[in-house]
Amino acid sequence: MSNQNQTDRILVIASARDLSDMIREAVGNTLEVTYAPNQKEGLERARKDLPAIIVLGYLEPQGTAFQLHRRLQEGWITKNIPLLVVDVESADHSQRVLSMEEGLQIEADEYISLQRTDGQASVARLAEPIGRLREKLHTRLRTTVNIVREAILDPDTFCVTWEQVPGRGAFEMQQEELVENARRAARKGRIHAVSVTDNPGGNPAISTEILCTEIRKLGIEPLVHLAFRDKNRNECESVLYGLAALGVRNLLLLTGDYPSSGGFKGRSKPVFDLDSVHGLQLVEMMNGGMEHEAMGKKTTLAPTDFFAGTSVSPFKQSEAELMGQYYKLKKKVEAGAKFVITQLGYDARKLHEVLTWLKVHGYNTPVMSNIYVLPYGAAKIMNANQIPGCLVTDKLLEEVAQEAKATDKGRSARLTRAAKMYAVAKGMGCAGAHIGGHGLTYEMVEDIIGKGEELAKDWKNLVAEFDYPQKDGFYYFERDPRTGLNSETSAPRPAKAGPSPIYEFSRLAHVTLFNPNSIIFKAFKPVAKRLDSSSTLESGFGYFEHLTKVALFGCMNCGDCSLFDVAFLCPMSQCPKNQRNGPCGGSYTGWCEVHPDKKCVWVRAYERLKRHKEEGEIGEYIVPPCNWELMGTPSWLNFYLGRDHSAKRLGIEPPPEKPLPSERDKAKEPKKTPSS
Repeated sequence: MSNQNQTDRILVIASARDLSDMIREAVGNTLEVTYAPNQKEGLERARKDLPAIIVLGYLEPQGTAFQLHRRLQEGWITKNIPLLVVDVESADHSQRVLSMEEGLQIEADEYISLQRTDGQASVARLAEPIGRLREKLHTRLRTTVNIVREAILDPDTFCVTWEQVPGRGAFEMQQEELVENARRAARKGRIHAVSVTDNPGGNPAISTEILCTEIRKLGIEPLVHLAFRDKNRNECESVLYGLAALGVRNLLLLTGDYPSSGGFKGRSKPVFDLDSVHGLQLVEMMNGGMEHEAMGKKTTLAPTDFFAGTSVSPFKQSEAELMGQYYKLKKKVEAGAKFVITQLGYDARKLHEVLTWLKVHGYNTPVMSNIYVLPYGAAKIMNANQIPGCLVTDKLLEEVAQEAKATDKGRSARLTRAAKMYAVAKGMGCAGAHIGGHGLTYEMVEDIIGKGEELAKDWKNLVAEFDYPQKDGFYYFERDPRTGLNSETSAPRPAKAGPSPIYEFSRLAHVTLFNPNSIIFKAFKPVAKRLDSSSTLESGFGYFEHLTKVALFGCMNCGDCSLFDVAFLCPMSQCPKNQRNGPCGGSYTGWCEVHPDKKCVWVRAYERLKRHKEEGEIGEYIVPPCNWELMGTPSWLNFYLGRDHSAKRLGIEPPPEKPLPSERDKAKEPKKTPSS
């Protein structure tokens, strides 16, 4: 439980209320004082209110205070709350909070014994242990400050995270080396967080949540990658609860690579129930105190303290796929992304593009540069697009190939390149560097940081070394000839799209059939309700609808249709990752990561919309995840009857329910007046 959620409140638990009055007088107006007269109410208040300090006095019957103390110290929520035990001695000493034997078995943060006859002297003495407890609480808060949050948000600090890639198996050397790297990073103190990938490449690996929990015990902040490839929304929420309870707070929320074929007996089933935008919304709700309903009663959960970021891929070749990245980034920032880490690329102008885009659009979200120490083998794989989202151009590959001919096989050259990237990223205004690379040791990372800091003062002269444009590559902004980076002037967008008969037909059908203001919509709404009231009619209508939509759109019959959101392209059947809010980062020159012979569905959507000058609609609103309760039901009826997400967004209300005959009869009866 995060101490950040604790309020400036003291909870006094004692049978006699005068102890509460004494505490209130001792602290004045500096703390709020609440009171509980017994064990049951005290425990409930401690768990619900999360006070800064608990004061425990005498409780009836004798021994109750000892029992309560044990429960507080063992409690999942209350075990870290500072405790002051106060004995207000009676004349015959019969009402001690703890007997001598009980006192030997417990550990309170502070203990004080007062005489009831001391009056103001006793009140004054109470201020001392309370003051010490407040300082102890502040010390605990200082030691639990989220260093990553502080570093990324502080403009005078350049945050460094070191990416670790876990492997398959529980007791393998790769896991041992990962933990040892984290241990060394914790000892040296130059790295703010150790980042752990989540089933990289879509391959099964040891759980990132488990590793990050262990890493935190070593004394360094972990950065958990949470990919939505393998988990449905319930599992994501469960994982987040577990991380919050164990004090793991930093998250990188990602779509995730498509599952590989290396799973148990073949490729695993992709989930992609949420996307990164939905994940950020979920975290924001949890941080604000998530509401849920159980047994007809609404409950607000204790707020979490996550610091969540996401990724963006500016290293795209075509206008359509790059614009899709920025439209989706808009949604991510508005959903709650607190920082952004770029995908992997080596074009300084593309990195600067993200910073410029955020500035021009009025966002102050910090950006971290992804710096991968690039050996020749990895460069060849990335150049061949075998690692989705990672871009190495032909020009860069040639340079790395020449470096690999050196006696050290290019080791010093690639470390120097990483240090120069560090310097350029820091100089242009990035908030930090996300450093990774196969076989990277702590000494290498330290070397990159040291050289990068030295070179940072001369960063402008290094920009030209990171000029790796793609053939016919599109940039969001026009080039600034003075710096070699970007101006704040948007570049022309020349891409054109040919006509799509299905799209034009769909637009016409939408205007006539699915416009809430049209005559046809209003006329068909009562018909829709009649069809919905009969399982036979609904089934027949649904069969007709499904056949039509299969022929036109490849419909999956999800019942919560997103055709309106993706230019009448189905993200459930035509996007392997079911992305409803924009493209993933894995496309290459406009083609799908999973099916390279098919154009990315969001590239096609952009081209369709641009023909009508409506491409900006991609970033206009966040599309919620599919409501699987509607699976297999007619989506047209769900729209007309106000059940699906599109209907709710447009404000379509469900039709009023007809009253039962008995209720209609009652409505017709004249109202009785008192005189009658």
